[in-house]
Amino acid sequence: MYSAVIIDDEEDGINVLVHFLRDFTSLKVKVTGTASNLDEGIQIIKNTNPDIVFLDIDMPGKNGMAIYNYFDEPTFKIVFVTAYQQYAIGALNHSASGYLLKPVSFIDLQELLQKVSKELIHEQQQRELEDKLNVLCAADIVGKNIILDVENGFIMENTKNIEYCYANQSYSVVVLHTKKEIIVTKPLKSLQELLPQNQFYRTHKSYLVNVFYIRKFFRGNESYVILKSGVKIPVSVRTSTIISNDIKKMLLL
Repeated sequence: MYSAVIIDDEEDGINVLVHFLRDFTSLKVKVTGTASNLDEGIQIIKNTNPDIVFLDIDMPGKNGMAIYNYFDEPTFKIVFVTAYQQYAIGALNHSASGYLLKPVSFIDLQELLQKVSKELIHEQQQRELEDKLNVLCAADIVGKNIILDVENGFIMENTKNIEYCYANQSYSVVVLHTKKEIIVTKPLKSLQELLPQNQFYRTHKSYLVNVFYIRKFFRGNESYVILKSGVKIPVSVRTSTIISNDIKKMLLL
């Protein structure tokens, strides 16, 4: 069950949402507080830490959009509620999950809640993965010695020192945590077969990443992982939907 706060200066608007959320939506949402102005609503949010905030935009005193003055990066999902189409469009330029036009349609509410639920589930999975990766990264990274073929011979390297690898035409480039790069005379596919399967993950057709160096995964129009060094590695569209589960399986979490 998710929790929600409703902020609206119109009592009828609050009552309609409470009624829909309590009795009709397939997604269980408990209203933990309501407010008729932004200041009161901010206090309720801080006290109850809700999953979702339904927020009227056009209110006397402080406009609903001013919520971003109090929360730079909200931990809750914001759904703007308004009677004005132009306000609704402007709301999408912020980090809102969507908007509802008054009078609120049950069908629109139901559809929007499904979208919000998927966002909340994804973010929870991402937090769990990041927590586990942080624990693993704090420990010693296990590795094994491998031979990397280079133009003038070979280099012996331990896989725990390899942060990521990327394709460079028919060759591959191995990037160490020291930022040193080794040009290997093998394509990325052949290099992947050489590396430990429980340590390196193919995020993209051109990139292999040592999962112990991953700090964060972001899924969007352009998905990517951020490594401990701050380097951003692209994640393909297909991989972005399965990366969390794949890495958990690799690490036997």
